[in-house]
Amino acid sequence: MKIFHSILVLITLSAAVQLSAQENCTYEYDPSQTSLEWTAFKFTEKTGVKGKFDSIKVVGKQKDKSKFGAVNSLQFQIDSSSVNSGVPDRDGKIKKFFFGSVKGNKKISGSFSDITAGETGTAKLNLRLGNSKTSVPVNFVWKDDVVEVTGTVDVVTLGLQSGLGKLNAECNDLHKGSDGVSKLWPTVDVKVVSTLKKICK
Repeated sequence: MKIFHSILVLITLSAAVQLSAQENCTYEYDPSQTSLEWTAFKFTEKTGVKGKFDSIKVVGKQKDKSKFGAVNSLQFQIDSSSVNSGVPDRDGKIKKFFFGSVKGNKKISGSFSDITAGETGTAKLNLRLGNSKTSVPVNFVWKDDVVEVTGTVDVVTLGLQSGLGKLNAECNDLHKGSDGVSKLWPTVDVKVVSTLKKICK
């Protein structure tokens, strides 16, 4: 019985130590470990063109005792001129004809709301560009301290219908698929991957 009691005490102490360690840890958003990738689509057969944004500014609460709390109130701002598809000529046209069709501020601001609790779930991605705003349903998955958010944005809802037409007209031949039809789709897939910094004392 003494041996069993000693083992039980050790297990209890071990659990208490682990709990204490967890309570002394904080999670912090790390901009250097965050990426925002997008996939646009051309041709009738819907062929993907991938890219990213190089400039993302985040504001709001960025530290919390839980990883969920560290991202709940984040707000971000994307500089549309930092668009990067890996092809400078294409990027210049996207800036001039696509985002250039928007009057005023060409920065995309956003935040998350209606976030469900758990390692996997859903949320709303709230976006604003110029005078247009939209809410997009997104899915998220946590893998330890890494969160991946995915969704699809209809750029028309952000006031970019004119820009979409101008860009497709400028790149008319480049957007022709096997059927000879020039097409640039209004939907863009987005993926955000962020690794939170875990600090334990």
